[in-house]
Amino acid sequence: MKHGAGDADSRWILATAISIWPSIVALGWPLGYRSVTSYLACALLSVSLAFTASRITRSAFPWSGLADTLIRTAVVAFAIIVSSGLVLGAIGALTLPVFSLLSVAMLAASAFLKTPEGSPSPSRDTMTSAPIMAIVGLLAALLAFMIGFGATHSPLTLYDSLSYHLFFSARWLQDHRLSIIPTPFSDVAQAYAPANGELFFLWLMLPFHGDLLARMGQLPFAVLGATTLFALARRLGAAREHALYPAAFFLLSRPVLEQAIGANVDLICAAMFLTTLYLGIVAVDRDKPRDWMIWGVSFGLFAGSKYVALMYAPILLSIVVARGLRVRAAWALPGLAALGAPWYLRNWIVAGSPIYPATLKIAGLTIARGAFDRAAMLNTVFHSTDLGLLPAVLAHGFGPTLFLVFVPVALVGGDMMAREGWWPGGFVLLGTALMIPLFWFGFPVNVDSRFMMPVVGPALLVFQRNATWNAGVRSAYALAAAWIVIGARTDLPVSLPWFMSGWLGLEGLLPLPIVLWLGVLAVVMALAWAVVSKRSLAAIPAMAALVVAAGAVLALGADRWCPPEQCAYLAVTSPYIRANLIDGWQWVAGNTKHSTIAYTGINLPYPLSGDQLTNRVVYVDIAGRPAWRFHDYDRAYREGHFAPSAPLLAQSSGELEPIRSQPDGTKQGALRPRYERMQGIRDAWVSSLHRLGVAHLFVAMLSAYEINYQWHNAGGFPVEDAWAAADPQSFRVEYENAQVRIYAVSQP
Repeated sequence: MKHGAGDADSRWILATAISIWPSIVALGWPLGYRSVTSYLACALLSVSLAFTASRITRSAFPWSGLADTLIRTAVVAFAIIVSSGLVLGAIGALTLPVFSLLSVAMLAASAFLKTPEGSPSPSRDTMTSAPIMAIVGLLAALLAFMIGFGATHSPLTLYDSLSYHLFFSARWLQDHRLSIIPTPFSDVAQAYAPANGELFFLWLMLPFHGDLLARMGQLPFAVLGATTLFALARRLGAAREHALYPAAFFLLSRPVLEQAIGANVDLICAAMFLTTLYLGIVAVDRDKPRDWMIWGVSFGLFAGSKYVALMYAPILLSIVVARGLRVRAAWALPGLAALGAPWYLRNWIVAGSPIYPATLKIAGLTIARGAFDRAAMLNTVFHSTDLGLLPAVLAHGFGPTLFLVFVPVALVGGDMMAREGWWPGGFVLLGTALMIPLFWFGFPVNVDSRFMMPVVGPALLVFQRNATWNAGVRSAYALAAAWIVIGARTDLPVSLPWFMSGWLGLEGLLPLPIVLWLGVLAVVMALAWAVVSKRSLAAIPAMAALVVAAGAVLALGADRWCPPEQCAYLAVTSPYIRANLIDGWQWVAGNTKHSTIAYTGINLPYPLSGDQLTNRVVYVDIAGRPAWRFHDYDRAYREGHFAPSAPLLAQSSGELEPIRSQPDGTKQGALRPRYERMQGIRDAWVSSLHRLGVAHLFVAMLSAYEINYQWHNAGGFPVEDAWAAADPQSFRVEYENAQVRIYAVSQP
């Protein structure tokens, strides 16, 4: 047995983790993260994880290239985080000391792993041709701009990160355990969704007790997705230079870029689809148990990231029979069960359906009963049967500027791939094509282009398939990249429904005054790559350090270089959060600490937690059942134990759509049943506030999704506002604007 190659792997992966640490300090210190202990804990967790994952990867798999090693190491690292979070969350031990002890224990155990005899050493080949330098320079500069923008603008860039992704992670960290957290003014499915991504955000929050890193929690998965596309392109026979094209255009896709600087989980899901596709193709070719095992681990991480994964799972499962049945694929089951199944099993045990709140049916037979069926899920303004809208949805899913480039190249490149054989190019081509009808006909909310993000990566592989073709259109690719960055101030002339307004805008990724900055930094990064790539094992740590350092400089200069506002390094789509809500959050941040805050009216609770999660934020049930969750109300309603009496404070509906018949204001098949808001008991609600130690009540005006179906006063506020206003001795208004009221709650 020998250590040389494996030790080299571990050293450069460790060097990457260590090299970015000073820049994290530079980012966090001005933002108020000034605990030296936190940075030391961050270094311990990241270095331990990097070493453990790299040692496991190197001991189990022979060297097959840098990209392959990075992909496997990333999958193993994500699996370590998720499995640790699941176990510690189940026993109520989600704390920094316990996580640190576990990390050190795994670090010590992994030190005994050895590289198999005869394993080849890492290659020292360089990649310094002019086109490669240009692409690397552009992508490195773009990543730095993403860090600079994300550090100063996130998490206010993505709506759902405020609604539940970061909020769930924060609450689990505060409570030290996993739990089902209600989302009463939003989609009830969010509380029951698979949450591997949220466990990753929690891991990022651990050392800082805040979102310094978690606010940009999907950025590593953007890099992983691009790396995997490079590896897939190489697997399809592309030269290294040409294999960079799909990776580059993936990062240049507007939806990918906007997800990368935020904390949703759509990009995590898409990246894990890509890793599962790549590892599956390798497993078919090698047909060894260890390759099927890592495929199962990746598949489990994908399945446990989002319900969306279930719809695309048939494409990945077909890998098992793509070149004849692979019996050894059974080795994938442990990883799939350990990392994907727990969330579905929890839902089945606790709520009655693995895909709760939906009912599970197979061939018309009800397997597990949920709160509503597919017919109810289709009762949403965001479901369409008009195929004429599909091109617009696809364009928005890729990013309109990229889509205009993609379509002609895909038609030619796809034809070339089809002519060159079934495996693996034909399989990837057919699988990608089949993902589009799976999306359109499978998803109830089929005009939400986020759900087709797993399609974007595989579709871009047509950029690279034929070497002669790529060489001929190299200049066109360069112009296309410039077009995507710069764009045009216009929209495609297509008439769309109101909720798709602005979807086909051709704006560039950067504001025009910032484009020159990007160009200068891209040149610097390209020259840096030319120098560091001569020592290939040092190239990744060096470039990672440069990118994060440049991002930190951009973040630190955001307040100084673009007065009176912060520099907007990226031109991202607005999440359309009300300005009055942001004003209310800022008041809370400046006037509360170590407080319990109850919220109502809108499901955007995360900003109330404070910069370093100093506040505990809760929704307090109005019906006197503080321990009940939606599934408790649903079960009690179906079994006749919960029968709300008139007058009801809320009624059932679809999503921005009424239900067709509602004789008593309730309906089992409604997409938004609102059981927990139908009956209100003021004294029970006040008692719950006192029992939970609530010091402040944050009341927001009801959103457009709720205001027509819930009781509200003349200002559009929910019933809690009326109850509080009627008792000024117990509730004192401390802040208000047209859409927010904040009360101080007197404790008895």
